[in-house]
Amino acid sequence: MASGSAAPAGGVRPHGHFGGVEWALTAMVALIWGASFLFIKMGVESFGAGLVPAMRIGFGGLALVCVPASHRPIDRRDWPAIVLLALIWMAVPFLLFSIAEETVPTAVTGMINGAVPLSVAATGALWHRKAPSLRRTLGLLTGLAGVTSITLSASHDGRGSTDTVGILMLVVGVVCYGVAANVATPLQRRYGSLAVLLRIQLVAFVVSLPYGLWTARTATFTWAGLGAMVFLGSLGTGLAYVAGTTLMGRTDATRGSIGVFLTPIVATLLGVTVRHEALPPGVLVGAVLILAGAVLTSRPEPG
Repeated sequence: MASGSAAPAGGVRPHGHFGGVEWALTAMVALIWGASFLFIKMGVESFGAGLVPAMRIGFGGLALVCVPASHRPIDRRDWPAIVLLALIWMAVPFLLFSIAEETVPTAVTGMINGAVPLSVAATGALWHRKAPSLRRTLGLLTGLAGVTSITLSASHDGRGSTDTVGILMLVVGVVCYGVAANVATPLQRRYGSLAVLLRIQLVAFVVSLPYGLWTARTATFTWAGLGAMVFLGSLGTGLAYVAGTTLMGRTDATRGSIGVFLTPIVATLLGVTVRHEALPPGVLVGAVLILAGAVLTSRPEPG
């Protein structure tokens, strides 16, 4: 993965069709990030929401620093963008998602995260001052309808609705991811995903560590929690981010995010089988809509 993960500017084909490599990267992102919400929950239950972001970023950085390609230098003029990405792509949303998972079910968290492509597309349209095509708009709206169906179906049980504050935190995190995807894409094309991600993780770790240490006094060590953080960091914050940014470099920010459309399915299955969370019928309808939206969104823009 390391040798082929960086997509140099000369090899980028942002308007090409999705092929086997693109769908493989999409599946990798969906599986790893879909499982990540379960491991966030496990980490929060063991170490607390404040320490989880620093731990997952730290393990992710350790995984990337072992790869020589991540040591590629980055021009000083691009460091402000690196710092911005450290905040809006990792430090802030990681903390918001960790706090939200104290009250929001794992499956619902994954479902709301499935709205990231819509956030990416909306941000991209504003960023480039160009509205998406009708087909892509239809795909995004179809995917959003699927996420909405799943969220409405799974966010209620016999005791009432999911915590509203937690839901709002997740929405803010999704908006952060949408902005970050558009900022990261040109940097990834210029330097390769590994070099960019390592710098982002180093800055995000420094930002997240003080609060994590301050809350560590309430943490309870468990081997299951530590294993969850190793997985979450090395794969969820390491390999999956490499796959995601590589996919964005080979396509564009919107199509590079469609793997997130599929994460609710993985998160829901794990929530049901591992956490014994309910699976209402509307979830199945939403899953079909999400898959349809992913296919439509994967098609290249005309022109």
